Order: sequence, then structure tokens, then C-alpha cells
Amino acid sequence: MSKFFYYFKRIMAILAVIVVAFLLQTSVFNHLELASVVPNLLVLLTAFAGFMNGRMEGMFVGFTAGFIADLYFSEWFGMFALIYLVIGFLNGSFRTAFFGDDIKLPLLYVAVSDLVYGIIIYLCLYMPREQYEFVYYFFNVMMPEAVYTLLITLIFYLPLIRLNQWIHKTEPRSTRSFG
Repeated sequence: MSKFFYYFKRIMAILAVIVVAFLLQTSVFNHLELASVVPNLLVLLTAFAGFMNGRMEGMFVGFTAGFIADLYFSEWFGMFALIYLVIGFLNGSFRTAFFGDDIKLPLLYVAVSDLVYGIIIYLCLYMPREQYEFVYYFFNVMMPEAVYTLLITLIFYLPLIRLNQWIHKTEPRSTRSFG
């Protein structure tokens, strides 16, 4: 089969996972709020795509997830797309350090990605409004969200690894990444 078919299948699988994650984040997890925060599944997916498959796929997943978030949440259109794109790029830089059987490093990547996301959101949305309570925001929003996202990462880690393996198993070696 042609490379186009494999890329198309991969893109459709990625889009389906992003849409499901977005729907879970905005519906189911809104009702499972802990400490006034919900886990950030889009950061989780973006980080996973980056460190499992490299910069290009991390940036693609990040931009797509951010674009959907922009459509739903954003005051400044494109802000979330750029934030998630950067997170995907940064996580893609660590692709060579990723081993599927070790969960410690992916947990660290997801936690740092969620904290970077929180810091950028603070800088873009709260500082321009002259809300300078960074320590309060850090301990009452960013840290609880990062911890909750880490707990959810433990649940979604194995299914996402299996999905990635299934996609890789069905495509030829020459089409295994976007880059």
C-alpha cells in the first residue's frame, strides 16, 4: 500500500484520540473535579506523542489539540495551539530517552509539561490583568492539576503505549513517523 494510506490511517487515529481526550476532559472529568481542578488530557497526549514518536508528531498533536482547545476556550485564538505545539516539540526532543517499559521518565515529562503549561497560562492570561499572585496560583491550581494529571497518566499510560505499538505494527518502517 502507499505511504499516503499509512499516514492517513495514523492521522485519523491521532485525531480520534485527541477528540476523545478533549470530550473526556470537558465532560466526564469536569464532574470528577478534585481540589477545583481537572486533569489536562491534552497536555498528556501531546507529551506522549512527542516523547514516543518525535518532534514532528508531538508538534502535530500539540497544534491539533491546541486548535480544538482554542475553538472551545480561548480568548486569544491560537494561544493554546502555540502552547501545545511548544510542549510537543520539547517532549519530542527527548524521544531517544523514552523506553516503553519504564514509566518514571514519562511521568516526569508529563508533570513538567503540565507545569510549563500552567506557567505559560499564568504569564499570558493572569499577568496582563495585573493578577500577580503566582505563588497562590502555583500551589492552588498548577500543582493540584499536575498531580491529578499524573494520576490519570497512570491509568492511560498502558492503553496509549498499546495504541502506539498497534499503529507502528501495521505500517512499514519507512512511514513510522512524520519527520
